[in-house]
Amino acid sequence: MRTTPSSDSSHGRSLQWPGCLNVRDAGGLPTEDGGHVRPGALIRSDFLGRLTPAGRRELDSYGVSRLLDLRSVEEVARRRSPFVDDPRYRHVPLADPARRTERHPENERTLRDIYRVKIERDAHRIVAGIAAVTDAPPGGVLVHCVLGKDRTGILVALILRAIGVPEEVVVADYAATAVSLREKFEAELARVRDPRIREILRQKQGSDPATILGMLDRVDELHGSVPGYLLDRGLRPDELERLRHRLRANA
Repeated sequence: MRTTPSSDSSHGRSLQWPGCLNVRDAGGLPTEDGGHVRPGALIRSDFLGRLTPAGRRELDSYGVSRLLDLRSVEEVARRRSPFVDDPRYRHVPLADPARRTERHPENERTLRDIYRVKIERDAHRIVAGIAAVTDAPPGGVLVHCVLGKDRTGILVALILRAIGVPEEVVVADYAATAVSLREKFEAELARVRDPRIREILRQKQGSDPATILGMLDRVDELHGSVPGYLLDRGLRPDELERLRHRLRANA
């Protein structure tokens, strides 16, 4: 029987970049064949526009060669990335605005539902995001959205499974976001008086292991595996191999 890890567990390494709250290096995460993720190769974070000058120096010293912004076109227009003119910056929205009319609220009542629908509706955007990791210049790739929770969580989980990180480790890394953002989320909840709105907000804030497990289950149901899903949705076999080579060590 599958087990789910505690939401405060994490095999990844938290990074202290002043201004950001949710920065982790996937380096050191184990793979199923006895290898591990290469340190400094894949970093996940929340919005980089909150970095202080000290935080910016931490990022610049970390060897990052690509900054992958998963936010929507509208979000980027409202809050311009401080890196938009940096050659490392790449904007790859993880949602397709042309397919918004396909959304049906009754089918997306929970985050788990949203994730399970998104992997099919926005599959070509997800593949584009992974391809942007694969073809980045030598160095680390940092992936972010607004909070580093949902869009970043989906993309990173798929990347990690694609390169052979065990499911339980992927889930633990996803759930660790709840710890990183706990104080922020508690402060937001404290400002809301209406109990119904508080509950809606609480669900939106969640990083429940069952959410990402539900998504991974859906991938397996429809495509057999994460590599199968990515190949079915347009990632080339050579890109998948390059992704594994780029991110794995001692395999």
